[in-house]
Amino acid sequence: MNTNYMSEYGLQTWAYHLSMSYPFDLDYLSPDDRRYNIYVATLIPKLSIDEDSVQFFEDYIRFDVIVGTGEHISRETMDFSIISDDMPEFDHRKFEFDYEKPRKAMIFTGWEKGPIELNLLHVYLEESKYYLDTEIVYIGQAFEENGERLPAEELMSDPMLQKVEEALLRDYPEKDLALLLLEFKSQLLEEIDSEDEDLVQLQEITKNPPLELNNQIIDVTESALINHFKPEYNEKFNIDFPSVEDYGLHYRSVNVQVHPDIMGLKLFSKEKTYLSNERIVSSPLLSKN
Repeated sequence: MNTNYMSEYGLQTWAYHLSMSYPFDLDYLSPDDRRYNIYVATLIPKLSIDEDSVQFFEDYIRFDVIVGTGEHISRETMDFSIISDDMPEFDHRKFEFDYEKPRKAMIFTGWEKGPIELNLLHVYLEESKYYLDTEIVYIGQAFEENGERLPAEELMSDPMLQKVEEALLRDYPEKDLALLLLEFKSQLLEEIDSEDEDLVQLQEITKNPPLELNNQIIDVTESALINHFKPEYNEKFNIDFPSVEDYGLHYRSVNVQVHPDIMGLKLFSKEKTYLSNERIVSSPLLSKN
């Protein structure tokens, strides 16, 4: 059977928007937020607030973050302003607060507009001068039966993710599970068989318009990421990794970019380490004649 290939084009997908959260904190996202296509289960060091270090100043709160457990502990002092354009009148010094989920958040109560939460993971990613060690252990998707994307807060209803969480609690009690949520976009790239610098630059300038992102392209993106990183629990739960060729997209190559450095993440798996701005997957689907 003859097959027609779009042999002069490559498919490129890239993470247009990233968000990271503990599974129990996904409700901070809007119930209508269905933008994310792929989730990545990751292991990160345990983070906690040193209660004895908390100080209140007029414009900010200062506290020490304890990173890690046991012999692998470090500390970093954070200055964080809780004042925003949405609530300029809020004065954190006037309200009672408590900790939630063993010092993962500070919850201020008593304000007329409702409780205010200071989420430690979000503060750390925004304020830390160090990259957070983020180990990829599982990559997946979560869709409703009709193929519609799940709201982010319902991702934990995905049976496979529940299975991964149970295994991680057993296998890595010294680490925390965090979910990296990725919204991908895609486009075609015209491929030129030359290493000439001017031609490569021309290729970048003449990029084709964005494609309509569909489930097939997301399947290919997920497959490429899994085959690149070979996450530990994809391997344990899915013996045969999917191949990008399995999805019937006939492009010369598939390239995927994630850009975790935007969030201050040092992204890696037991097999691969992400390099900043790296085009992490380039899978030739057709041999060049």
